[in-house]
Amino acid sequence: MTLTTQEKIIQRDDCSLVTLFCTPADYSASILTHACEDAGAPVVDLLTQPADNRQIVVTLRLRCDDPTPAVHNLERYGYEVAEAEGNNFTAAAIASERLMELQALLNV
Repeated sequence: MTLTTQEKIIQRDDCSLVTLFCTPADYSASILTHACEDAGAPVVDLLTQPADNRQIVVTLRLRCDDPTPAVHNLERYGYEVAEAEGNNFTAAAIASERLMELQALLNV
């Protein structure tokens, strides 16, 4: 069993983790950092590793409880965000609420 980068990183209560995929030509630590910090999420760590499909997996540790603004900004910059987690992740809470509402409708 191979651990993902997020599973290898020691979790911190004051930070969020965002994992994204990009091609080597699109990788720029300064652009990634700018996209996150422009959304009010300072970058604490930036880790990279190769992916199977000629892409790079980038994991960002952000100093914020909610990575939603940073995720939206990264996607606006054209990056494919694969995974995000935080103590107060608004997008995950909204998705969970919508799934519960859908389940209630399907159970009628």
